[in-house]
Parts: sequence; structure tokens; C-alpha cells
Amino acid sequence: MAFRAKRLLDGAKWDMLPATDGQLGCILRVYREWKLSGDDAFLKEVWEKVVTAMEFSIRTWDQDGDFVLEAQQHNTYDIEFYGTNSLTNSIFFAALAAASEMAAYLGDAERVELWKQGLEKGSAKMDQLLFNGSYYEQRMDEDIDKYKYQYGTGCLADQLLGQELAHVYGLGYVLPQEHVKSAVYEIYKNNFLEQPFVYSDEVWTGIEYQVATHLIYEGYVDEAMDIVHGIRRRYDGKRRSPYNEIECGNHYARSMAAWGLLVALSGYQCDLTKESVTFAPRVDEKDFCCFYSNGKSWGIYKDGEMTALYEV
Repeated sequence: MAFRAKRLLDGAKWDMLPATDGQLGCILRVYREWKLSGDDAFLKEVWEKVVTAMEFSIRTWDQDGDFVLEAQQHNTYDIEFYGTNSLTNSIFFAALAAASEMAAYLGDAERVELWKQGLEKGSAKMDQLLFNGSYYEQRMDEDIDKYKYQYGTGCLADQLLGQELAHVYGLGYVLPQEHVKSAVYEIYKNNFLEQPFVYSDEVWTGIEYQVATHLIYEGYVDEAMDIVHGIRRRYDGKRRSPYNEIECGNHYARSMAAWGLLVALSGYQCDLTKESVTFAPRVDEKDFCCFYSNGKSWGIYKDGEMTALYEV
């Protein structure tokens, strides 16, 4: 699956390595759009491409067939990860969960069984390999310093990105709950500083937002708000524009991870394949009001009730 493509702008496709997180993330986005729209025709139209993407991912990055990715993995940092890491593997497990549910809906029983077993086997093995009692590390059979930019025993902010996506998309836990809860708190404890060193606030707010979102899902609402308040102080209208959270350029898309905060705090879950929309606010409901949207309506949730302002 190509990325950094400019074909819609009449540009040539880049000759790039496939991105592990991007490839698997696209499978998850198909699942998300199907659930938010309830559009079975859409799912049926793209299903064979979903299968192709999943089979390519397994063949390319899980070369020993144990459902744990260990081969060279190009990723969002514009680098290669080697060995086993929980960033790409957690996205892989979320994609397996999503793909097996879509396969079940379409009656593809053989793939349901394969991918469900793969999720159970791979998740258990990666957890055993990488969880150090507090958080998930990166492990290699070779010296970790053989390759540039590996993080080894470091506490990576994105170590559970796939689990955060699984929560947002309503897929539940793809790794042991208690280990996930421990790891996401360790990210906050080790990486958030109220008085950081010079230039350290020139960071990817999209990553900060995904960590804050995940903290909310694991019950750490106050810690999540520490991170959010830090971001908003940075973009307060005096220091920087509140409408342009700069990362690798102006109006960078990764900052849209902030929408995860709305989904997490409201407990919003939408499955229009079952005509189901629910809320479970993680703050005092009497003071809670939020916007919601899906493929058939948008409106306001307040005082325990949905008020649709537009319906298809």
C-alpha cells in the first residue's frame, strides 16, 4: 500500500518502503468508517483489498509465522524499527481484531478463525517478550545499538498506540488490561515534565493527544488533563496560534488526534451496523456536554440525552 502519494495532485507516486503502522492503520480505518456509516456496500467493495493488506502485512513483517512482527518495520518516525516492539505490534493486534470482526460479518469463517487465533497467540507472546513489569520495551536478538534510532529499554510514548486506537474504535483490549494500565501511566510518569528543558515543547502534539486519550480510557483523567493543559498553554493565542498546532509543517494532520479526547471523555461508541449509539461519560455527567457525529446524524449530547441537529 503506497504512502506519501500525490496522485490526486497529479504528482508521481513516491518509491517508498511500505509503512507498517500506515498499512495496518488503513485496515483499522476501514473498520471505523464501516461502523460509523453502517454502509455494508462500502465494506463489501473494499474487503478484498483489506484481505490483501492484511496478508501482505503478515507475510512481510511476521516472517517466522508466530503473529509477532519482528522484521524491518518502516514507521511514522521516518525510520526503521528492528526486532519486536509494541508500537507496531499493538496496531497489528488491533487490526487483527477489526479484520476478524469484519470477516465474521461477511461470512468469511476461515479468516475469522485464523486472525482470531493469531491475535490471541501473538498478543500473549509479545506481552511475555516485552513487558518489563512496568511498561513495554523493544527487544532484538542483536545488539540494540547495531541500528540507528532504536529505543530499547526506553519508555516510548507511542508504545501502545494500537491499544489506544482499539479503545477509540470500540474493539476492547488487545493486550492484558493490567499491563496496559501500568504502561500508559508509566508513559505519563516518565515523559511528562511541567518544567521541561529548552525546545522540548516543540513536539508532536498528536502524540501527546493520543497518550492523553489513552490515559482517560485507563481511568487517569487528571493525568490526561495535565497533558492537555500543557498543550493548550503552548497554543494559547499569545505564544502560538490556537488553530495551528505545528508539527512537520502548518496545520499538520497528526494533531487531529485531539478528537480522541472527545470520544474518550464522552464514552461515545457508534455501531450503525447495529443501529447503536451510546455514551458513558468519564466525568460528572451533570456538567458534561459534547458534540457527536456519525454517518446518519450529528448533534449534542447533554444531561444524558442526545439531541440530533441534523439527520439523514
